Amino acid sequence: MASTKTNYKVEVLEKKGSCDSATFEKMAQNGDINSEKVTENVGKVINLTGYALCHITAGDKEFDMNYYATDEGILSTGSEVFKNSVEEYYDDVKTFKIVSIKTKKGTTYKVSPILQEI
Repeated sequence: MASTKTNYKVEVLEKKGSCDSATFEKMAQNGDINSEKVTENVGKVINLTGYALCHITAGDKEFDMNYYATDEGILSTGSEVFKNSVEEYYDDVKTFKIVSIKTKKGTTYKVSPILQEI
């Protein structure tokens, strides 16, 4: 039986926190990142431990995907609004609520920081 090899390549463009590791790089290169979609977690409070912005080539398709490590696993989304909200507050807080917002183009997702006493 002949095997078919798929052209799969991940370029990690940016990484921070727990995703800034050799293990995450290896997982990305091997296609071993198992993630839940952000859309399935709207309303959930998460503790963000890191994130990575990736460019993926799979066969003849190319796309960007962002991964967000939490203490319960990894979430993924291509939403630019979500990425911007994480980048804006990541250095200030680590606990966020995932929310949906209406835009001119439809519904998108972002994180809302949860303020905590220090």
